[in-house]
Amino acid sequence: MCMIRNWVLVFIIGLSVLMLSCNERSRGPKMEYDSLFLGFTLGMERQAFFDHCWDYNKKEILIHGSANQTVQYQLNEVVSSPVSMNFYPSFYDDKIFEMPVTFSYEAWAPWNRQYYADSLFVDMIKVFKKWYGEDFKELNHPEMGKVYYKLDGRRRINLYIRDERFVQAVFTDMKIEKELEELAKKEATKN
Repeated sequence: MCMIRNWVLVFIIGLSVLMLSCNERSRGPKMEYDSLFLGFTLGMERQAFFDHCWDYNKKEILIHGSANQTVQYQLNEVVSSPVSMNFYPSFYDDKIFEMPVTFSYEAWAPWNRQYYADSLFVDMIKVFKKWYGEDFKELNHPEMGKVYYKLDGRRRINLYIRDERFVQAVFTDMKIEKELEELAKKEATKN
């Protein structure tokens, strides 16, 4: 009797696992279109951002960036020469809707031509394809020059050379961007 109960229990558990597995497969892979990097996400609340930074700061992973106006992370393992990554989000309704990020080689100097942004751009394209997938597209923008971009879900990623030193990335929540544009239009029509 006990053996039959155990067999029934194993059968029920196995059937449940199989059904859950099939149910998950039918939904397709889970896509993290709000994911940015280091556990930061679009829509993350302001306090959660600060808490997350503080936790990483205590572990000496993040430090204060340039002029204490950004957060800095050191990329060492994914590029040929150490790179400083500085970021600080834009918030809307106390949630991250955009994350501008600048990258520069730590060894950059006007006389170190091999560490200019055009070389870094090539490295960062490889890094972004590794982090976010291969399907970036290229656009020649009249002001920003060559821009690599990716649209997935509500997230847009732009990557381009800002100047001779910096490569710029901007992660944007397109849903919030559209809301802000519509609000701006309404305000403009009122005046």
